[in-house]
Amino acid sequence: MAVALIIGATGLVGVNLAARLGSEGGWRCIGVGRTPPADLRGCGLDDFIMADLRAAASLSSQRPLLQEVTHVFYLARVLGENYAIPIRENIEMLGNVLDAVHDLPLLEHVQVMHGLKWYGSHMVPFPIPARESDPRPQGIETFYYAQHDLLAGRQQGEPWTYSTLRPHCVSGVAADGPSNLMLGLAVYAVLMRETGQPLCYPGSQNAFTAALTYTDATLLADVMHWVAVNPAAGNQDFNVANGDMFSWALLWPTLCAYFGVEAGPARENPHFVEDMQALAPVWTEICTKHGLDCVPYERMVDWAFVRASLGLKWDQVMSTEKLAAYGYTGQVDTASMVLRIFDQYRERRVLP
Repeated sequence: MAVALIIGATGLVGVNLAARLGSEGGWRCIGVGRTPPADLRGCGLDDFIMADLRAAASLSSQRPLLQEVTHVFYLARVLGENYAIPIRENIEMLGNVLDAVHDLPLLEHVQVMHGLKWYGSHMVPFPIPARESDPRPQGIETFYYAQHDLLAGRQQGEPWTYSTLRPHCVSGVAADGPSNLMLGLAVYAVLMRETGQPLCYPGSQNAFTAALTYTDATLLADVMHWVAVNPAAGNQDFNVANGDMFSWALLWPTLCAYFGVEAGPARENPHFVEDMQALAPVWTEICTKHGLDCVPYERMVDWAFVRASLGLKWDQVMSTEKLAAYGYTGQVDTASMVLRIFDQYRERRVLP
């Protein structure tokens, strides 16, 4: 029996990973976080450890519960205001986890989740497609580099291996996570239809036509499992993406047709967040009219996150050649993924 310690288990990636491991069989999943989920089994977890990873002893004090752990999946991060990500706290958190697990008797692998921001994608245009062998960009602040160095350094001389994965814009169905681009786009489309307005892309024309590579949450979970149990993939870093390229300009007509709303052009709106927040009463009316599961509007979509996700004016493309060279060849069609996610939200009565 393999035992997974999933740190950050109740988020989009953690829930999909637990489901993937459960479908594989032969896995026991232990979640770690500050707040236990209301439905442990609904998150695919067999057990849960309450711990605040910012406190050095919080997880190490649970050592008796960790003795059978074979694989650690680290998905946690600390966020500051306006999506600023403090570097020191995120490094210290991973260090506290490694202190608690590095000498566990059955430990085989530690995996840490990073992303396309490794290449500076959030700050400046970067050489595309981004490859794992690219040098670290100069002048880019991110906790990824220090975490990687810490992880690789702590692995030296140990019997376990490590990996880091770099997806981009992980997309799937989240039970309660406002930082969710697909649900944000869907709610935006429904609101524009309800108020008789065209669905305009809330960013510049350059952002609208930029080439993109996104990552399906189910594909990512499959890669996470594959890398963690594949000895050849030990001590390696992998980009993870669907395997195709798209732009929102190409997908916009499909999205508009799905929701029955008129397609508008790209249009930067400095008041987008405030305008969308003001439509909360309209969404309440939509929920009542269609008998939807009415999640509180402020918990449903973070409009600043939607604007930021759609606002970058340069291509966001990564290569997945290294992953394929190591033997993983799974792919997902992004247009089909988007519509599938919308369908799943409708099935859950979140969308009309």
